[in-house]
Amino acid sequence: MLGELNAEQIEQVLRAEVIGRIGCAADGEVYVVPVTYAYDGESVYGHTTEGRKLKMMRAAPRVCFEVEQVETLASWRSVIAWGRFEELRGEEAGRGMQVLMRRLMPLMADAGNHPTHGLHPTPSHQADTAGRAAAVYRIRLDEKTGRFEAR
Repeated sequence: MLGELNAEQIEQVLRAEVIGRIGCAADGEVYVVPVTYAYDGESVYGHTTEGRKLKMMRAAPRVCFEVEQVETLASWRSVIAWGRFEELRGEEAGRGMQVLMRRLMPLMADAGNHPTHGLHPTPSHQADTAGRAAAVYRIRLDEKTGRFEAR
């Protein structure tokens, strides 16, 4: 059976997961990229280094965000949301990193689960662990939809 998720189910999916995909479009190019994220009930927060995704979101801040939960090909839930990218600075960037770290630190308790780039147990929101320029961002979600299939 295919169906639509209600608002509460959409919120459950967004809060439960930590890997989603951002879709952005700028200068005639479309780009979809997986990201690690945290959701606070209104916005998706992320941390990234300089690159195509950040360049495109700066140029065209209206983006799409997708996350899914897949048990089998016949049992899944998916959320697509739209919102506006905002690059955070100063205290706001620090608060954004706190949101991310509160969500991700329990998943990084084992040293083998640490990403090889980006977030680190003692992060700076200004650079990644290799010293590359980095940014903390927020996507304020203003529209959400969800679908599911269940047997």
